Amino acid sequence: MKRTGEITLGVIGVVLSAFTSLIGMFFLFMGSDAVKNEVANDPTLANDPALSMEEMDSFLSIFSGFGWAIIIATIIGLILGIIAIVNVVGNKNPKVGGWMNIIGAVLMGIISVGIAFLPALLLLIAGIMCFVRKAPPEEPIQSQTL
Repeated sequence: MKRTGEITLGVIGVVLSAFTSLIGMFFLFMGSDAVKNEVANDPTLANDPALSMEEMDSFLSIFSGFGWAIIIATIIGLILGIIAIVNVVGNKNPKVGGWMNIIGAVLMGIISVGIAFLPALLLLIAGIMCFVRKAPPEEPIQSQTL
């Protein structure tokens, strides 16, 4: 039985997971020391009495932690998605591939707080398809009597 749909959704989910890690890298950059120094040297923010540098520093540090969470989530989804694709190709072990897709999707969705929603959804659909699609029943060979 061909499992083209599961493989296609898995590959697209893995590729989108890799692209989502770029968003995590952007958040890491927003929490870097270079951005903090740039914000500290900005004259409009320095003169604002409502903002203190400690508050701005802690706000930008949140970006760094959030970036790491996104990167870790997408790496988990990437690894489990690749393992699932390897198990589904050739109909080797689609049940294991389905579990890997579902576990990767749930972890990616929870850890990234919804940023990796689309790749997680694709992996979830591929995982469900691995369980739902069954091989067509083989018809017994009937001997023909002459």
